[in-house]
Amino acid sequence: MSSNSGLPGHGRWWAVLCALVLALPQLVVASSAAAGQPLAPARPSYPYAKPSGVVARASAGGADTIVLTWNSLGTGVRYQVRWVNGRTGAAESRIVKVPVTTIGGLWSRSRYYFRVRVVGGDDKADSPWSKRIAATTKNPRDRLAKRLRVATYNIRNGTNSGDGKPWSVRRTLVAAAIKAQKLDVVGLQEAEHKRVSSGVAQYRDLLNLLGSHWRITSTGNTAGTRIIYNSKTLTKVGQGSAKLSGDNKPKRYVTWAVFKQKSSGRKFFFVNTHLVRSPGGAVKSSGKCGKSDTKYYKMRKLQAAQVVAAIRGHSGGLPVVLTGDMNSHKFHCPNNGPYRVYRAAGLVDPIGNPDRSKSPVGATTEVRIHTQYDSSNHFTSAPKSHGWVNGSNVDYVWVSKSVTTLAYETVVNINSAGRFDGPVPSDHNMIRATVLIPKS
Repeated sequence: MSSNSGLPGHGRWWAVLCALVLALPQLVVASSAAAGQPLAPARPSYPYAKPSGVVARASAGGADTIVLTWNSLGTGVRYQVRWVNGRTGAAESRIVKVPVTTIGGLWSRSRYYFRVRVVGGDDKADSPWSKRIAATTKNPRDRLAKRLRVATYNIRNGTNSGDGKPWSVRRTLVAAAIKAQKLDVVGLQEAEHKRVSSGVAQYRDLLNLLGSHWRITSTGNTAGTRIIYNSKTLTKVGQGSAKLSGDNKPKRYVTWAVFKQKSSGRKFFFVNTHLVRSPGGAVKSSGKCGKSDTKYYKMRKLQAAQVVAAIRGHSGGLPVVLTGDMNSHKFHCPNNGPYRVYRAAGLVDPIGNPDRSKSPVGATTEVRIHTQYDSSNHFTSAPKSHGWVNGSNVDYVWVSKSVTTLAYETVVNINSAGRFDGPVPSDHNMIRATVLIPKS
């Protein structure tokens, strides 16, 4: 037993001593503050981790341009991107809704520093800044190439209103979608020659909504497979079309045109098609293929081969952009036949989305936007995705190997919950690409 254990009040004094020891750090902090010494600030708590996987690289699109990408933190997340000029220290920033941005107007051959963070609707920080990374602008190999914005868009025919989505309701939405993308040329499918509620053909109604500078390459009856273009940026040099094999209705066509880009003076060959559809749609995933599947699979492969023949016979060696609704996706039974035909012909899928793939294979595009969504939406309330980088697409933009793809986008207008924001213009999502046409 301790020698002082018998002292009166020993337990009470021991408790006081312990309390003083525990309070000592707080007393030291308080005295430091009173003495004017700075305290370490409390680290703020954020709902998101700092963005990761940030990559910055010079773009082929210009000597003043850097492309910045990072890992997505979810649907509806807003990001603030900040960059600093390494020479002057001048800083700028922007807010984006996707984990990628292309920053132009920079000094050529200059080093810049970049950081990214998540911000809320009030633009206040919702995450720490990412690690700072650097990139240097540089002259592209082809300084004279100019951006060309192309798209494929199945606008849904103007006569089928059994789904409650008549053309009279969708017409302004389709026109607005095309205008918003600032396109130079579009491959349309299901743009019918039949008259709609405005008293003119569906394709003419769309052109009227787009404005007088929008033109069509041909008004012939090509079963809705048409090419429209912006005459302010392109000059049509020639055009043609051909019927594809098959006794199906409607008939299937391939249409093409030679254009001259006014900004660069360069010519290219633009092709558009709409291949035959299997009864019940292009929704087959696995297992044994039925007789009907096999029949239409073979027909689509034959039609795709005829598209390739049209390119070889009429392109004159010009760079090629191929658009269309191929009615075949990467999980089709037994495989994506048209995809294999085009790839074997030397064409390039910029997002690298071959059979059964869940990650890109041989992708060439600098930037991808919303490519995780399927190109068909079936007028549902939200675009469909599967947790992969690339969706399951029936709509495509293909290019020659000589064509540089700067951006590839599945165009969807979605809210923070991942649902379509407002009415859907068509049962297909537009596919848009920004490309550079080489000198030929």
